[in-house]
Parts: sequence; C-alpha cells; structure tokens
Amino acid sequence: MNSRVLLAVVVALAGLVAVGVAIAALAGGGAGGDADRPAFALDLDSCSNLGGDSARACYTRVFTAAVRGREDPRPAVAAIADQAWKQGAGLLGDCHGIMHTVGRTYARERGVNLSTLMEYLPSSDDPGCSAGFAHGMVTAIAPAIDADRPGEAARVCGSARTRYQRYSCIHGFGHAFSRVYGAGLEPALDLCRALGPQAAPDCAQGAYHDYWFAVEGVDDAPAPDEPRTDPRELCATQPREFVRACWYRGLIERRPEGFVLETAADLDGLCAGLTGLQRSGCIAGAAVIGPPDPAAQLAVCAQLQAVSDAAACVRGTKVQNLLGREDADFVGLVEHCAKLAAGARGACRRWLGRVLAVVTDGAFARTGCPRMSGAAARRQCAAGAARIDDALETFS
Repeated sequence: MNSRVLLAVVVALAGLVAVGVAIAALAGGGAGGDADRPAFALDLDSCSNLGGDSARACYTRVFTAAVRGREDPRPAVAAIADQAWKQGAGLLGDCHGIMHTVGRTYARERGVNLSTLMEYLPSSDDPGCSAGFAHGMVTAIAPAIDADRPGEAARVCGSARTRYQRYSCIHGFGHAFSRVYGAGLEPALDLCRALGPQAAPDCAQGAYHDYWFAVEGVDDAPAPDEPRTDPRELCATQPREFVRACWYRGLIERRPEGFVLETAADLDGLCAGLTGLQRSGCIAGAAVIGPPDPAAQLAVCAQLQAVSDAAACVRGTKVQNLLGREDADFVGLVEHCAKLAAGARGACRRWLGRVLAVVTDGAFARTGCPRMSGAAARRQCAAGAARIDDALETFS
C-alpha cells in the first residue's frame, strides 16, 4: 500500500488497539455452519517478519486461505480481525485494504451475487478487517449491477443488522458503482444520487474512496482517465451535496506529505484560501487525520475561534476509536463540547450524539444522552441521536 494511504489508515485505527479485546468480542461471526466451530489461531509470524509490500502480499495469501472454501466465511473473518488487534497498529493499519482483496477473491470464487450477498457479509461493526472484507465482496459483484436500476442493488443493505453495517454496505456500493464505470467518478455519483438523499452522500464517499485507490494504483482499482491528484482541484468541481465526502476521503487518502495536525494553526494552514462549504469540508477532512484519541481531536477543535470552523472540525472526530467502551466514556467525550466556541457547542453535541448512536446502534440515545450535564446538552445530544438514519458524509 502507498505509504501515505497506510499512514492515514494507521492514524484512523491506532486508537482502537487499546480496546482490542472488546472489539474481538464484537466481531464474533455469523450463524450456522462455521459459526459453531471453535475459534482458530492464524500463524502470522512468517508475515510479521516481513515488511512493506512483501508483508501485505503474505497477509493476503494467509487470510485468503483462511476463508477459501468456507460455506460461511464470517467466523474466519472474525478470527482475522482478532489476530489483527493482537498484532497491533502495523497490521491494523493495512488490514482493511488487505481484506478488500480477500473479500473480492472469496466472492468471485464462491459465486456470491446480489441475492446472496447478505448471507456472507460480516456480522460486525469493526471498521477495519471486517468492513474491508465486506467492501471487497461488494466490489466483486460490480459487473452484475444494472446501471439503470442501482437502487435494486443497494436495497440489500436494508437487511443489515445494525446502522453501522447499513452505512458500511452503502459505502461499499459506492466502491462498486465506481468500478461499474472503470473509475468514472461522475457516472458513479449519478448512481449514488439515484439511491436518494438518505444514502447518496455515503455512497459517494465510497466512490471517492475508490477514485483515490485508482489514483494511488492500489486495490486493483482501474486507473482513471486524466486523474486529478489534488483534493483541492477535485473537490472544487464536485456537486455541492458531495463536497464534504470528497474532502473527507481526499485528505485521508492523499494526506499532504509531512503534514501533522497538532494545533488549530495546522488546520488553518492546510485549508487557507478556502471559504464556505469548501473550507468546512477541508477542515473536517483535515481533522480526521489528526490525533487518534477523539478527545485530543476535540481539544484541537476547541482552539478554533470561528464557529463554522469548530463545528466542521468536530465532524472529523474518530468516535469509532471508542468502540467497546462504556457509556461513561462516550458521555465524557460529548462533555468536551463545552470547551468549544460557544456557538459551536450545540453542533458538537448534535454531531457526536448522532455518530455515537450509529456506533452503538441507537443505544446511546437511550443510555448516554440522558446523562449529559445540563438540559440543553441533553436536548442537543438527543436531537443528534434522532438523526441516526440520515446520511453521515464524514464518517469511516
């Protein structure tokens, strides 16, 4: 994987290592078949002693062998995820991308199609290995998608078990739509738009994700014609409803060389000269490549004086890095909103209430928001959580 892509993913996932045991429990496989087999360990020593592309190729072979021929791949995917947490940031950072290849290979060999897809998608909210496997399977069925009826393809996502899994499924179809047209971004976005406003921006984020894969030459993505390699250049020309998704994926996958986000000045420097929605999109995308600790991210956001900048910054908070934690940790994170510029505090609580509801499949609305300090904070958190089914745009 290109070093900038790898670094971006490592930053996004590194904070998850501390909650590996809880995530491993979350990742327990699906029902029936292999689900009843005892958990198995994978011998990864031969891969972990390698480096760079050689390690990636080794892990791909081992993981592909682990799922190959299985009627139900999900227990094997859960075991892979478990091993990735134990290995640490080195493998975690690459696992999502590796599992794209593994999932795509499995789906092709197994003959997975639109009608059977949901029988194989991981029953997990893990955004790393498991989500990568799911996205790979979805891209495998891209040739079978009827471009005249994209909604029929993406409708299968409605049967996903949790809100996060529905989001991940829609994101995966963004990847697939991109490949229907050989990395043609504009027609892929048209297919996303056909899914309706609740799904289109999240589908578009998958299409932009695949576009940057194509630019980087990874994940077997077909090379785009006349590629634009600078997020500023690309996002300036994108439809208004997809600008945030464009910037979010653009800065994750095309992190500027040497860029480190530590202060508000870093955000301001990266997004200098931009205004309005373009600046908001840039700020949100830049925030997500900041510290892996969500509370540390919010501390950077609190340094921003402009209300619009602070609110945009919050949209890059990596709440996924708190998966498996207690409600008290979630509530404590939202309480950090009180440190932001006064006009941004409500937007902060609404956004965090919403995305924490997503990663807890609605539970945070019932058990977290009522514990917020102050009536206004409780109302704002609850208002955000009530929008759990709306498009997320800036989310991983």
